[in-house]
Amino acid sequence: MNRSKAGLLLFALCLPLTTPLAEDVKSSMQSLVHPLRGLQPYLVNEEAFTNPENREAIEGLLQTLRRDFHSLSQVPSRYKKLPGFETNLENTTDLIDDATRRFNEKKASYAWWRLQRLPTDCFTCHSTYKVSAHYSNDAAIDPSLNSLERARFLLATRQFVEAQKTLLSVLHDPEYLPYYDQTLRSLLIVVTRISKKPSDGAKLFEDLLVTTKLPEDDSRSVRRWIKGLTDWSKSPPVPNSARIATGEKLIRSGLSHGIDFEQDDVALLRGTAMVHDALETGPLSSEQRRKGLYMLGLAYSNLPLFFTEGWGEMYLEQCIEEFPNTHEAKLAYTAYRRNIFDEFTGSSGTHLPDEVRLHLEEIRKKAYGEPSFDAKI
Repeated sequence: MNRSKAGLLLFALCLPLTTPLAEDVKSSMQSLVHPLRGLQPYLVNEEAFTNPENREAIEGLLQTLRRDFHSLSQVPSRYKKLPGFETNLENTTDLIDDATRRFNEKKASYAWWRLQRLPTDCFTCHSTYKVSAHYSNDAAIDPSLNSLERARFLLATRQFVEAQKTLLSVLHDPEYLPYYDQTLRSLLIVVTRISKKPSDGAKLFEDLLVTTKLPEDDSRSVRRWIKGLTDWSKSPPVPNSARIATGEKLIRSGLSHGIDFEQDDVALLRGTAMVHDALETGPLSSEQRRKGLYMLGLAYSNLPLFFTEGWGEMYLEQCIEEFPNTHEAKLAYTAYRRNIFDEFTGSSGTHLPDEVRLHLEEIRKKAYGEPSFDAKI
């Protein structure tokens, strides 16, 4: 069981057209633009999505989206070899299938709730895998969206230059005050994962402190980010051979909360990006790969507000699946189990559903190389 709802919808839609299979990808991409753009006004407005007068239009868009997205799974791509790609592709297919099925069953509110994940999920993938950072297609954004909604879909469609401008406009508008925190986090991802110009990023956030009225908790975060970006700007380039080791060092540093219990978000974002780059371009030894997967799982477990849910568990589970009965697999299981128990623990204690208990035991057996037997937790 992997509850990650990560979306590869627009990642596949916007793959760079310089790959060997560009024409196949381009054809699939063009087929997805229309239903995505058509759904945007409904995805940002539950009342419009559930309005019976819009039912026929939405049903047609969902069916087209579902059909064309299924066809993407048949397009050969080097990205399918990357950790997490196939899992995310499968999860997104399930998400769209489930939303379409429930919509057809006249459970529109549930379908709308499910589809809310798509923009965030797409941005998560686009800021993780090495796709082109500069893309422009204004036709992919519906003009009816407000600034915050527009920013989300600009991020989802890899239009990062325009997205950054729109995010900044949101932060200068008091109307969006309740959304400043998530807007700032999106902006930090663009700075650390896309532009990768720490000096410019530090200056951008310094200007925000001067020109906006951020809440004190947001200002504290921004000041930490400025320090992290400034430290990064002074760091020497990292050779390819040292990406895993340096990424691990950054992730360990980022997770060292210290006396103030504040993690180093910049270090975590830098470290995970470095590990992703190493896993994507290789070559890596078995030891490096399993360490990389474990470190990604651990880091994403501590970045839930930045990325789509479930990425931590996804990479921890992949480490266990690929490298059972290893030191890293056992560490991954410990972290995985902690995540699961945290999720199902409340004021009345911990209550794990039977299927979750069973899956957790299966994961434990793989991690420790034990033979199959009935679950006992």
